[in-house]
Amino acid sequence: EELDRTMEVPKPVRMHWTGCPNTCGQVQVADIGFMGCMTRDENKKVVEGVDIFIGGRVGADSHLGDLIHKGVPCKDVVPVV
Repeated sequence: EELDRTMEVPKPVRMHWTGCPNTCGQVQVADIGFMGCMTRDENKKVVEGVDIFIGGRVGADSHLGDLIHKGVPCKDVVPVV
């Protein structure tokens, strides 16, 4: 919802989110995938965060997404995306 309010995208974007280390949410096959993790914020405090993948797809031209950002604190996800 926040992204819809702040930008226009010409086609639907598939976003998957999971906290499961076995990738139950299939973040690698989403347009944008978020894998939950623990990370540190700017004050070195341990906080909830995500690793962000982009470019995954399924079908005849399937491809696993690429990890583009590792350990992004959750409060920073929207600006990063």
